[in-house]
This record gives sequence, structure tokens and C-alpha cells, in this order.
Amino acid sequence: MRIFGKLFFLCILCALIFACFETPSSPQSSANSPILSACILKQDSLCDSILQVSPNDSFALSAKTNPASAQEKLHFSWTLAGEVLSEDRIFKTDTSLVPDSLFARDDYGNSLGISLDFTFDTAPRMDSVTIPATGDTLWGSASTAFLFSYSASDSDLNDSLFYTVELDSALFDAGTLTEFYQSGFSAGEHSFRIYVQDRYGLRDTSKTVIFYVEEK
Repeated sequence: MRIFGKLFFLCILCALIFACFETPSSPQSSANSPILSACILKQDSLCDSILQVSPNDSFALSAKTNPASAQEKLHFSWTLAGEVLSEDRIFKTDTSLVPDSLFARDDYGNSLGISLDFTFDTAPRMDSVTIPATGDTLWGSASTAFLFSYSASDSDLNDSLFYTVELDSALFDAGTLTEFYQSGFSAGEHSFRIYVQDRYGLRDTSKTVIFYVEEK
């Protein structure tokens, strides 16, 4: 009887150990938490993680997770000051109603959230008028300082514009200057182009201007 009792105890112990190894962990404890992010959907179907929109424009936000497979198992909420604006993964809105947070939750009550930081900015636009203009002929020599002039516009108040000048494929930082004098041009064809950037990093560029230098 003692032997039978010991065998019975060992069988019960083995069954418990086997059950511990075979029983899977609950989804709440075994799954790694995904990384949550938001992006702006572009017309080319790309998703830009830089949350920059132009004032008064409509735009679409998309919730993303890493790994992407977690998206199908989560429920998303876009909120503003604690109020839910939308509970879809993709949220279409405009700059009059911009969420400040994004939350995701699963069916087990687990949740995570992120704050959203938007930049409201319009890209600058280079003006088409430049000095020299395409096709212009400048008369002088290598020692003659020629005038270069250009400008750009930006609809955002109190924005700052910074320029980069390209002369014959060489780039120069012009800062906030919109005109300068430059010498050292040999006779023949030359090129001139301007790049503008605002303080948020949005850019525009002029068309390449081809001009000519003729010696007097």
C-alpha cells in the first residue's frame, strides 16, 4: 500500500508539472506591448511621421503600431483635452479640430497612449522674378561685381526665411539676404538658383536661371 501511495503521489506531481509547462500564458502577460505612433497620410499613400499641417487645411491622421500586426487587435481613440474625437484608426479632420493624444487598448483592458505635437506651418514660395533672369547677358569682366536679387513669400505670420544660393553648382549660405553682389565670372554661360527654408524646415526652390557673361 505504501508503494502504491508513493506511485500515486508521483503521478499527481508529474501531471501538475506537465500542466505547468503546457499551459500558455495569458495574452495579457505574454504579449509584448507594441510601440504606438501617429502619422499624416499623404496623397501618394505615404505616411509622414512629422505632424506638420498648413493652417485651415484638411488632413488625415493614421495610428500605427510596431509591430504592424498589432493594429488589427487594438482599438484606437483620438482625444482632445480628454474628449474622444474619433475611435477609428484613421481620423479625417482639419486644423479646427486637432487631437492632442492618441490611445490604443486591447480586449483585455490593457492600454497605452502618446501625446501629439503638431506644427501649423505653410511652406514658403520662391517668387519667379530674379535678377538676373533667364537669358540675361551681363557685360563686364571677372572683376565686375554683378547684382543678384531674389525673394520669397510666406503666409505664416512672424516666420523667418533663410536662403541658400547656388552659383555654377557651388552652394553659398546667404542667411536672410535677398540680394548680393558677386564677381569672378568668366565669359560664357552660368547658372543661378535659390533655395529657401523657413524656421520649421519647409522648403521651396526657384527654377535654374541661365545667364551669360560677355566681356566689354
